[in-house]
Amino acid sequence: MVARTRLSQFLRAPSRRIGAVGSASIAPRASIAPVRCFATSARRLLTTSPAVQHLAKLTSETYPGLTRDANFASLTAEDVAHFKKLLGGEHAVIDGANAAAEDDLKPFNEDWMHKYRGQSRLVLKPASTDEVSQILRYCNERKLAVVPQGGNTGLVGGSVPIFDEIIINMSRMNQIHSFDDVSGSLVLDAGVILEVADQYLAERGYIFPLDLGAKGSCQVGGNVATNAGGLRLLRYGSLHGNVLGMEAVLPDGTVMNDLCALRKNNTGYDLKQLFIGGEGTIGIITKLVIQCPQRSSAVNVAFFGLQSYEKAQLAFREAKKQLGEILSAFELMDSRSQEIVHQIKGEDRPLEGDHPFYCLIETSGSNGDHDYEKLEKFLEDVLTKEIVDDGVLAQGESQAKALWSWRESITECIGHGGGVYKYDVSIPLAEMYLLVEDVKARMEKLDLIGESEEHPVSAVVGYGHMGDSNLHLNVAVRRYDAKVEEALEPFVYEWIAKRNGSISAEHGLGLAKKKFVQYSRNDTVIGLMKQIKNLYDPVRTPSLLPPSSSPFSHLRIFPPSPAVNPPRPPRLSTYTFTHPHSCTYHHSHTLRSRSPAHMHLIHAYLYNLSVYTRSRNIDDMVGVPGKYKGCETCRRRRVKCSNERPFCQNCIGSGRTCEGYERERVFITGTPENKGRVASHPKKTTPSKRPKASPSPSVKAADEPESSRSSSVFSNSPLFQPLAPLTSAWDDYVRLASGGQGGPAFPALITALQTSLHSMARLEVPAGSDGNDVSPAGLLSAIQFPPYAAAELLPVAYDAFGMNAQCFVRQKATHAEHDSTESYCAFLFEHDSSGASWRLTAEQMTRLGPHYFASFPNHHFFVRVYRPVAMSIALLSRRDTFLRRLEWTTLPWEQHPKSPLDHLFDIVLQLPAIFEQVDRILPLDATLARRTRAQELLHHCLVVEGQFRQWLQEAYRGTEEHPYPFWAEELRSPGGAIPFANAYTFRDGVTSLMFVYYWMAMIPFHRCIEHVYMAFFQPVVDAYPPPWPELPPSLQIDPTHYQDGRELAANICRGLDSALDLTVQPDLLLGPMTVAMDFYREVNAASQDGVLEILWLDGFKKRLWAKAQAVSSVLQSHKWSEVAKF
Repeated sequence: MVARTRLSQFLRAPSRRIGAVGSASIAPRASIAPVRCFATSARRLLTTSPAVQHLAKLTSETYPGLTRDANFASLTAEDVAHFKKLLGGEHAVIDGANAAAEDDLKPFNEDWMHKYRGQSRLVLKPASTDEVSQILRYCNERKLAVVPQGGNTGLVGGSVPIFDEIIINMSRMNQIHSFDDVSGSLVLDAGVILEVADQYLAERGYIFPLDLGAKGSCQVGGNVATNAGGLRLLRYGSLHGNVLGMEAVLPDGTVMNDLCALRKNNTGYDLKQLFIGGEGTIGIITKLVIQCPQRSSAVNVAFFGLQSYEKAQLAFREAKKQLGEILSAFELMDSRSQEIVHQIKGEDRPLEGDHPFYCLIETSGSNGDHDYEKLEKFLEDVLTKEIVDDGVLAQGESQAKALWSWRESITECIGHGGGVYKYDVSIPLAEMYLLVEDVKARMEKLDLIGESEEHPVSAVVGYGHMGDSNLHLNVAVRRYDAKVEEALEPFVYEWIAKRNGSISAEHGLGLAKKKFVQYSRNDTVIGLMKQIKNLYDPVRTPSLLPPSSSPFSHLRIFPPSPAVNPPRPPRLSTYTFTHPHSCTYHHSHTLRSRSPAHMHLIHAYLYNLSVYTRSRNIDDMVGVPGKYKGCETCRRRRVKCSNERPFCQNCIGSGRTCEGYERERVFITGTPENKGRVASHPKKTTPSKRPKASPSPSVKAADEPESSRSSSVFSNSPLFQPLAPLTSAWDDYVRLASGGQGGPAFPALITALQTSLHSMARLEVPAGSDGNDVSPAGLLSAIQFPPYAAAELLPVAYDAFGMNAQCFVRQKATHAEHDSTESYCAFLFEHDSSGASWRLTAEQMTRLGPHYFASFPNHHFFVRVYRPVAMSIALLSRRDTFLRRLEWTTLPWEQHPKSPLDHLFDIVLQLPAIFEQVDRILPLDATLARRTRAQELLHHCLVVEGQFRQWLQEAYRGTEEHPYPFWAEELRSPGGAIPFANAYTFRDGVTSLMFVYYWMAMIPFHRCIEHVYMAFFQPVVDAYPPPWPELPPSLQIDPTHYQDGRELAANICRGLDSALDLTVQPDLLLGPMTVAMDFYREVNAASQDGVLEILWLDGFKKRLWAKAQAVSSVLQSHKWSEVAKF
């Protein structure tokens, strides 16, 4: 009663409410070094030395009844050579035949509890679905047994081999492909670490619908394969409901692609459900689409003690009643579990005194004050009703995490005394904790539990999720003992079977429970599971799968033998299902939306279930062009459109930019032979002034239909065509033919300028009115835009970068007073991250395709304007970009040659993806999995560094006129050019851009290499004793070589003035200037140094703006022909 009064005072005085907890110092003591174990994100505190960990006993010795099936082939040197050639790199294959790699195999052969250990001699790390497919196809042909492995954090021995199976480790398939921040669907590889995925979502305001203690090491593919429940299943439900789509590879190498991102897809059997919880028995999951809920802005945590399990049930009932929609977790812990955590961590407990049971409640919602008041009222109510004895509320995120650590640390702390027998079970809530009491009584009866070393059992502990009746029964032992195992099994499973419970709630069956499945499944269900298993993986080792019990081959995918394959189902054209209360359903429609592998699964499944087929001719829905719906500008303004082509006169008359038309699609009933027609056609009107120009074949993508192109991007390039031989887009002059290839030729100076297109004014005048300017279209525009003010290059969200641009050409008349070289080709552009109002977003660029930018003027816009700006923003944002894909680094240059600057950009575009991966692993705690990933990233970085080195050798090659690409000028005055004496002079403008962009890329890249190198050598905490890390000779580097950021930034600044003098595009220097400025600002923030450099860069920025304004003045003094709009 005293404790209840004390808590009531805390609730009424929020400023003092957490006083007891605050004095308890929930955070770890300063004298204790917090580290993290391999299987949990909870902190491990090395105050108590754990038992010395020896190699686990071989699984084949622990279970002598298991024998290796002689039907499976043994691994040969030829097999290893084949896999090395397939995966292409030492980092992707760990060959146990090599003595140097012997130690590297140990963490893959043994589970983290040191209970199961296999004898695999080969670990394969595929990086793509295609590589997984080729591995399984080869193993299928050679009859090699394999075992899929994720983070290896399982508790039932399902992720390690029994004998010499090949391990297929998914850690390299760790890419997050896309995220829809509207629907919340996340597409990612199976090897992505759960915590990394959750951190990625947290940046976008979402949360992964699964939370585990092992989130720092487990992988989402393994979570789905075992249907992990986690701490918040009460709020977000199971993975069966949160997995929208899946890609998996079957044992014969067939890829099942069912990556549908929609919640509704009622097109036949939902085959992905067989893989969720299937533990890899019928295929390896390679990619997933997860439905992610929005992250709650208000999270509250309460921790309280109770006198009995019956009181805990009453508290749970009241929590559901009073907290309802905001209740996200309700965790139960017994007193023994909390006592062990207290002994190992050495921290003061959240509550004074001992209580037989403890509960942790978490609420999550959108209104912090409302949720806190509800939780506060709930605690007052259960205190008044004497359900709860004492409790505390977390005052902030740090205290909430500290309270959660008392629950999450149980798994780690309980194993410090030796070993643990773990049972993850589901039992009706009323009898859930009774199992713990009965097991403890049985241990006492058999004299197996006690305080002395003579007793193998030290404690029987129970904790779990009351929200889903999931109990974790842990029997802590000083040593593994056969007597303890005989006392527990099958006693525990028989006890559960009598109460209609489940012997596996969320950990799966694995090797530990495979022979006890009959306690939770009847013979009919087991028989059906066997049929499914035989259908896709018919060859099973008899010793691994008792005929009367388990449908699983210990989570292995054994390649099927052709001799025992089930007969191929007949070719199905139309399935007809008849229901007495429904109309006939024609399956031929729905099967068209599935992949070939998915179709094969459906066909085979239907064949086994004896579904009969009938053929029937049906009509198809055929899409035909319909009416124009009005231009995009009028539609957005919701006004009537004049529907005149190519531009709406309403827009032109009001000074707005017409964004073009999109033709609607009308679906009618017809057949492929008779597509039908509609009589809706556009108004055949044309603008009163502007003549209509036919689109250029060179601008349109060769393999892209007209209907798929963005109507807001157009080109009138037949007005001007470049003459052969075509030169690089970086050549400042291009020879154009006016009116097509047969017209008069003239050289045009190419320039580009950033300006506000929406504020630009245009006045159309007839060509030749002043005798100097001509146009093949007969119409010219005088343009006027505001003073130059470049938009700063700032990091943006993924794929949020957008750009608008227009291309103008000014052709000087041949009889004009001045030289005809006063002709220009100018690109005016603006960029930002405001989204849909920009014509060229990443989505629209990919829709247009790289072929679209192969010819003038599209090619020159892409190379000189869009690509440099998008690349610079990707570097600053440290986000991957589609521009690094092979097709975007090759196809736009099919007609025009590449320059060394283009080749440099090809290499630089690889860096944002590397930075994004590094940013994901650096915040993680030091584990073996993190070290392995760091080594892979270091290898990738050094490969890219080799590409830079090779490029640099070519860049330094001189010419007859200039043997060096740049040189340092002598200081002209003693007080000038400080702090950057001896400024660089470049031989030409392209060379200046090459080197300042190279130095710009090296600043973050070298820092990235240094961080990855340090991450690899950071001591890990999931192995005892911690292994000393050793890098292969090819990865051994001198980290001090990469601590050259200040020198690189100084090189940029020494070259900026020369580059500004030589370039005709001042905006190209904004990227290098921004990176150098950011570097010196970081230096200044850390050491108060770099002030002079910052001031110098501010002065250069003014000089850049001055030159850009001069370019602007020149452009506004002429009349132009509009060539393209992007």
